[in-house]
Amino acid sequence: MSASTMTLQEKLHLDFGLFEQQLNGQSKSSVHQIRKAAMERFAVLGFPTIRHEEWKYTNIMPIVAHEFHALPTATHITATDVDSFRISGFSGSLVVVENGLFRADLSIIHPQEGVEVLSFADAIAKQHSALEHFSAHAKFDHEALLALNTAFARDGVVVQVARNVSAEQPIHVMYINDARAQNVMSNPRALVVVNESAQVTVIETFHTIGTERSWFNLGFEAVVAPNAVLSHDRLQDDKAQTTITTSTSVAQDRDSKYHSVCVALQGGLVRNNLSSALKGKGGHADFIGLYMPTGKTLIDNHTVVDHAVAHCTSNELYKGILDERGTGVFNGKIFVRKDAQKTQAYQSNRNILLSNTATINTKPQLEIFADDVKCSHGATSGQLDETSLFYLRARGIGKEKARALLLYAFAEEIVQQCANAALQAHIEHRVAELLHQEQELLTDSDND
Repeated sequence: MSASTMTLQEKLHLDFGLFEQQLNGQSKSSVHQIRKAAMERFAVLGFPTIRHEEWKYTNIMPIVAHEFHALPTATHITATDVDSFRISGFSGSLVVVENGLFRADLSIIHPQEGVEVLSFADAIAKQHSALEHFSAHAKFDHEALLALNTAFARDGVVVQVARNVSAEQPIHVMYINDARAQNVMSNPRALVVVNESAQVTVIETFHTIGTERSWFNLGFEAVVAPNAVLSHDRLQDDKAQTTITTSTSVAQDRDSKYHSVCVALQGGLVRNNLSSALKGKGGHADFIGLYMPTGKTLIDNHTVVDHAVAHCTSNELYKGILDERGTGVFNGKIFVRKDAQKTQAYQSNRNILLSNTATINTKPQLEIFADDVKCSHGATSGQLDETSLFYLRARGIGKEKARALLLYAFAEEIVQQCANAALQAHIEHRVAELLHQEQELLTDSDND
């Protein structure tokens, strides 16, 4: 079969065979046995289509129609390339993952006692203890893209924080695809283990170099032990030819906290699957999100909070600002299991549509099997509040600036939830730019 007649799924199977040939002694490792099982499952599932209920509003078939190289090598990106993507004012460790491969020469990892940051490939070679969690919580039985990521999980990043250690510096993982020469699909794997009473902040950003097609298919797996805290900020702001699909799976123990802020601004297609399982009493999860699709960008957020035991809480707030032909999807599920009494779970999705051609598909869901709980959910979609707009205009503020101020305030409630101040300031600038009122909005914000 020629490359021109081969489907992407068939090519990925061919690439997996080439991947196995490169493994040498590691082909019999427990990690690779999981990879093989994942590839077998992907062969059964195939790429999801709009006939799948969870993908009915997000059609990836036009992307799958293109050829992608799933085994890209590290190229010649330089420190100058990396500098162009840095977050101004950020102070902490930087991990560069290029085409799915950890670039030690471009990374800057500040030593912190009790905090390990290493490549996923090195963790495999060293049989690192963190790997006991690999695919233990990120289940790919019914998730094709997670199965694909698991099959090609050859590199990425591992973060492990020792018991009672509070990491003083955040860790910024910068995913870069070099698409200057060809279409690139990368499958980086991130594994974060926060041990008992430990704390850490992890930031993720995505960047494409070049004009060919770029696909990030990320698998992120985290374990948050008793009384531990994981703050997880993610910014997706890339090119129109970029596809970003992420599968995030978090397991939380007693009195743990997971705080997620996901801001998706630009790209061709962005799909985020985010789930947390609250498995120990007193656990808390925050799911906070902002999406601002314009042009023909589609941003899809699917979330699951699973309250498996009693006395846990969760709070979820996702907001969308949609313009031009931008499309947003929000599907949020909260499960409250039979034994999860005294659960408190809240979910809200709010959207502002700025054009008649923008589209939002929203579906908040509650499935409650316990009787002593406090839960609520809701979704709103509409135009800017005319009363607030009138109030600003009555005080001499022009229509466009008044409109931008209201939108900025709407977004700022989310942006302020970022765990890292430098990233927060960066996103505030980008939001202002997208609202075409950068100077005025940031000046007004500074004066508040």
